[in-house]
Order: sequence, then structure tokens, then C-alpha cells
Amino acid sequence: MKEAEKQIQYIEEMIATTKGNISGGSVHFLVWGWLVFAAALVNYTLLNYTAYANPWIGWPIFMGTGAVIAIYLGVKESNKRRFATKIDTMLVQLWAGFGITLLVMLSAMAAIGPAKVYPMLMALYGLGTFVSGGILNFKPLQIGAVAAWICAVIGFYQVQFDSQLLLIAAAILFSYIIPGHLLASKK
Repeated sequence: MKEAEKQIQYIEEMIATTKGNISGGSVHFLVWGWLVFAAALVNYTLLNYTAYANPWIGWPIFMGTGAVIAIYLGVKESNKRRFATKIDTMLVQLWAGFGITLLVMLSAMAAIGPAKVYPMLMALYGLGTFVSGGILNFKPLQIGAVAAWICAVIGFYQVQFDSQLLLIAAAILFSYIIPGHLLASKK
């Protein structure tokens, strides 16, 4: 009987760990969400209201900051975890694939221009959050994904580049920031 009790206790610990990891994962949505949101709005503001020669400057600054924060958080989280659940593993693989695909798309920007790449990025935001919402059984992420996809479709037909920056801000608000805050509140 003691062995059965130990197994039940182990299963209960695993379920509690998964629940803690899910709500704790909200920090990644919030960090990247707010940084992308800020970069898009800084780019829009510099492009439309100043004569600054490099209105895109916010992107490398904010995304570089995000990379440092994400690495720090990833190391910190991996040191705290006793074991990784299947859900943890699926999410890590999803977002690693997302990151690689994002870098491929960004590398295409020099060849085809940001006006063609930005809608694809918004569609990618939708994919990542839709699948995450399905894995976590968290509908706000999936609803946010639909909003990102709508922004992407509008972006493909929107000829003005500066308007795409506002669409990126909207897509990230609905797919990362709002669901991220809702996920954090589940702690």
C-alpha cells in the first residue's frame, strides 16, 4: 500500500508542477509582448513624427533586451524545476521552432522588405499562441491567435508600412499581452 501512496503522491506533485509551470510561463508572453509592442510603437513614432534616419532602432534594442531576459529566465526556471513534464517539453519545442522560423523570416526582410515580412510575423504569432493555448487548454491564447491572424490578413493588403507597425502592436496586444496577464492571474 505504501508504494501505491508514493505513486499517487508523485502524480499529484507532477500535476501541481505542471500547473505552476503553466501560470509561471506567462512571464515569457508578457516580456516578449511588451517589448514587441514598445518596439512597434517606437518605430511608428520615429517614422511618422521625427526625421530620425533609423526609425527601426527600437527593434534591435528591445529584442536584444528580450533575448537577454529570456535566457536569464530560462536558466532560472530550469534550475528550479525538479522534472520537466510532457507539456513543458512540447512548449519548449514549439517556441524553439517559433524562434528559428522567426529568424528565417527576419533574414528574408533584406530581400523582400518588411512590408511583406511583418504580416507573416503576425501570422506566426498567431500560430505560436494558438498551439500554446491548445496545449495549455487556455482559450484566451487561442482567441488572441485569431486576432493576430486577422491583423496579418489586414497587413497583407495594407499598403502603408507604418500602418503595419500599428497592426503588429495590436496583434501582440491581443495574442501575448492580454492572455499573458490572464495566465499570470491563474497563479
